[in-house]
Amino acid sequence: MSDHDRPEPIDEVADDGHPRVSHLRHTLARRLRTHRMHQHMTASALAQTVGISKAMLSKIESAERMPSVPVLLALAEGLGIELSDLFGGPAASMEPELVSRGQEPVLPGGDLHDGVQLTLLGSMELPGMQIRLLRMLAAPGCRFPKPVQFDGFWIDHVIHGELIMQIGERRYHLRPGDSLTYRGEVPHEMVDLPAGPLEVLAVEGWLTSTGMNPGQLGKGTRGIP
Repeated sequence: MSDHDRPEPIDEVADDGHPRVSHLRHTLARRLRTHRMHQHMTASALAQTVGISKAMLSKIESAERMPSVPVLLALAEGLGIELSDLFGGPAASMEPELVSRGQEPVLPGGDLHDGVQLTLLGSMELPGMQIRLLRMLAAPGCRFPKPVQFDGFWIDHVIHGELIMQIGERRYHLRPGDSLTYRGEVPHEMVDLPAGPLEVLAVEGWLTSTGMNPGQLGKGTRGIP
């Protein structure tokens, strides 16, 4: 079915200019795009999973439309999250969460190509921020994910292998035991694996609301301008 043939979702909330409606629409747009990008899923892939056109998804992510409840549920299911996560749900549980060896969830492929795998080792939602601990395995000759800029930060620690990172205009050659901290707003990209297979532990944090100033996130750390 082409984009033109897809039935579009019906607006469930009339856009009458009410400030609360506008706030919900913009919150949904920001969080939907954030969750999609951090799962390395393209807009086309999510739209196809949900059963709407890419053009409609673009309108939702740009806060031009408020989708119907069935579409909201389908978006959450397609991203593997709770519906409340799209609107800044309640604070995370205070109970410890154990991820046993071999039970780590593998993140959806999306833009990741063969030879690169991301697994989720843990996550925590704090007021205004989501934090995740990830493990990345990459094989020689792999194609890296497309670089993504976002309001947040990365902390990469190399366990095995070597990695060349491009952060802004500078390159960093990371070896086992090296760590690199940088802000997500700075253009960043994995460039090369000069020494075979790579294993990296990464802490990723990003803003989920406007309640925190991106400038508070470690400006100037570890050689980042």
